[in-house]
Amino acid sequence: MHEAAVIDVGSNSVRLVAYRLDGRAMTPFFNEKVMAGLGRHLASTGSLSPVGVEAALRALDRFQTLIDGLGIANVFAVATAAVRDSSDGAAFSERVRRQTGIALRVIDGAEEARLSALGVLAGAPEASGVVGDLGGSSLELVEVTPAGPGRGETWALGPLALMDDEAFDAQRVTLAADRRLSKSKVLARAKRRGDFYAVGGAWRALGRMDQSLRNHPLGVLHHHEMTRLDMLRVADVVSRQSRRSLERLEGAVGRRADSLPYAAIVLERTMALGAFDRVILSSYGLREGLLFEHLAPELRADHPLVAGAEAFGATQPRARAFGRALGAWIEAALAKQPVAFSAARDPILRAAASRLADVGGALHPDHRGEIMFDLVLRAPFAGIAHPERAFLAAALHHRHTRAPPLGEPAYDRLLTDEQRSAAAVLGACLRFGADLSGRSEKILAAFALNLADGRIVLTTDSAHAHLITDQVAKRLEPLAQILGATAEIVTA
Repeated sequence: MHEAAVIDVGSNSVRLVAYRLDGRAMTPFFNEKVMAGLGRHLASTGSLSPVGVEAALRALDRFQTLIDGLGIANVFAVATAAVRDSSDGAAFSERVRRQTGIALRVIDGAEEARLSALGVLAGAPEASGVVGDLGGSSLELVEVTPAGPGRGETWALGPLALMDDEAFDAQRVTLAADRRLSKSKVLARAKRRGDFYAVGGAWRALGRMDQSLRNHPLGVLHHHEMTRLDMLRVADVVSRQSRRSLERLEGAVGRRADSLPYAAIVLERTMALGAFDRVILSSYGLREGLLFEHLAPELRADHPLVAGAEAFGATQPRARAFGRALGAWIEAALAKQPVAFSAARDPILRAAASRLADVGGALHPDHRGEIMFDLVLRAPFAGIAHPERAFLAAALHHRHTRAPPLGEPAYDRLLTDEQRSAAAVLGACLRFGADLSGRSEKILAAFALNLADGRIVLTTDSAHAHLITDQVAKRLEPLAQILGATAEIVTA
């Protein structure tokens, strides 16, 4: 495990994020943002905001001191649209270098799009469609498939570029967005092919509003999905609110009151012109893309959900080894079970669950199930949709108790009956494997668990037959019951 930091100097904000990198897992442990507004009035003056420059320099001076204090050696510092497009951007970068020691890498729009798409793939390796990254001054668009990003485009459609010192006018903004996006080759090729992956704080704020409007049972923004109809509803609500009303909304929504009307129109018009039926929010973007491109190829090949679950749940080498062994061990029993999500996704979810199987070991036995449900549901995992989060949480709940997690909205509303049943089976398998082996991968390897012809069969050799006590037989029975099978123990 090691650490890295990313400094992102954007048109609206200046941000430092410090990460723990454990294989492919990227876990932020420090995140600080200053709304400097470097690009405010850039469209009319061609220069960086003088007030924004001073605010950015103060922030960057602090960020460098924090990085030194944390002892982080791997630092990536980038500047985007405001610095690259302004007449005084080079002078600003030089002043940053002299005053703070930070060497900013000023990236062009195509490179920004590529890195944002890499970031989306770091958090959703199955992503296919178009990535859109809305910053303060610009919108980057790039095609994306699991094989990687395509060629990117950049458009002056960020809220700061659209404000242009004028009061908000929905018709003016819509016409401006349509005029520019109608020339997009990326959107022209996208027609009804894949999803739209939205990156950027203003779009995440719109996602938060959608969750509130729909009373969504899970307040996690990463991989939150909206249909175009959902987006139209949010845009309508935003358009009918005054700035003061938006400012009174909680958290990030209120802080972005001035940019939300612009962000809503740009997102709605992007979805319309690209004929996207669905938008998926991504909390991963440019910063994660910078880290992802520096990962070793063998680490990039890992699935981020499995890597994240292992980093989250198995901090000791022994726990990691057992989690991996348990994941492989349960496959023989579960591989032919009815599909919960898809033939491709189910093994990934089982692998992640096995890495989390012993997270609750130190918790109070009366409350392990409910605590694990809540913990896993909201854990900082990538590569997982909201219903899959609920499934993984339910499986870890059932790892500790047979009773269902009653009264949990995510369990009740995001899962089908078949998925709830599959989560209970997975949790029971995790529990049996852990109890049988004493959490030793060496002992677990002496047993096999298979399900066929209505029988759940536990097999071992004569050298390990003494480990099958009456207590083990009793623990096999609940697993057989939940599978609707007959329990059988065979000593070869």
